[in-house]
Amino acid sequence: MSTSGLRIKFRLFSIFVIFIALQGYSQHRLVLLHPTVSNIESMEWMVENKVIDIPGVELLGVCSANEAYDYTESENYIREHHLDNYKLQKIEGVIQPQEIYRENSCTKAFRKLVDESDAILFFGGPDIPAAVYGEKQNLLTLVTDPSRHYFETSFFFHLTGGSRNPDFKPLLTGHPNFIVRAFCLGMQTMNVAAGGTLLQDIPTECYQKNTLEETALLPANNQHRSSVEPLYPLSDLFAGSFHQVKLTKGGYLEEIAEKSGVNFPLVLSAHHQAVGKKGANLNVIATSMDGKIVEGLQHSQFKNVIGVQFHPEPASLYKPETRFTPVPGTSFSPNELLKQSNSLNFHLNFWRDFSGQVEKSKRLN
Repeated sequence: MSTSGLRIKFRLFSIFVIFIALQGYSQHRLVLLHPTVSNIESMEWMVENKVIDIPGVELLGVCSANEAYDYTESENYIREHHLDNYKLQKIEGVIQPQEIYRENSCTKAFRKLVDESDAILFFGGPDIPAAVYGEKQNLLTLVTDPSRHYFETSFFFHLTGGSRNPDFKPLLTGHPNFIVRAFCLGMQTMNVAAGGTLLQDIPTECYQKNTLEETALLPANNQHRSSVEPLYPLSDLFAGSFHQVKLTKGGYLEEIAEKSGVNFPLVLSAHHQAVGKKGANLNVIATSMDGKIVEGLQHSQFKNVIGVQFHPEPASLYKPETRFTPVPGTSFSPNELLKQSNSLNFHLNFWRDFSGQVEKSKRLN
């Protein structure tokens, strides 16, 4: 064989080796809505400690440029801690309330995020304006950042569609295996985007309790955030509440629980609103123990779109050394509490399954 022929053969072999190597290394991107320092810290810790075990993962924090929340601290945190795998992106474009459930100035950006990522996570936060789901606003509903809700509700609607515009073609129609996880406010946004409504205050509407003192006396499984913490506003008490959930037979969360060896997992909640009327194409996969509060939703068409009303995402759940004060003069370890209730594996398996789904997502979409 001639020298030129050998060179060509060597180049082709080199290209083949590089191709094989690239196949073995898959860069995955997770899009995180509302990238506060707290959310960045939790996600980064879980990635570093392999609670989320996705080789070569990139984290992209996304928000609306019109949100009231100031993400300067997040930008500084990423820079100061040299988080090379974490980027922030502000999406330009103003979404008016009447534009939430149709194409708008952010549609192009939403489509690009889906095309260039493997999963999207919607995090917690304050109450959605009731007008977004067509109701009058309760006196106990606290809205602090309407533009965030317009943006995130529209994004979720673009992903899955909903009954408020049934002719709209969801972005996930072209990505049926795309992964979405939504926590607390995120699940409420999921329901509203699909055409549902919210119950605006659990203690008053579900349990007819009108004071914090009365609510604090409810059984633990009926409490969805701390009723004691607001009574001591300067004491830095733990604002959440741990309670069990009941899982729907055959639902996604029941599969996770079966792998974990627990029937009624203990979970962390910090909310006073909940799903009211269920949105289109959503199945209930978990409820509170008394059945009054929806604790989990799964999309019937896009099976990898999962929402939970509780919080599996704080890194504090997985750190044995972290302690909180629920009432003055006491402290507890969330990690130890989950271990004692045989619920830690449920949380770990939630993220193991998520990691596995992301790793195989490129092959399926």
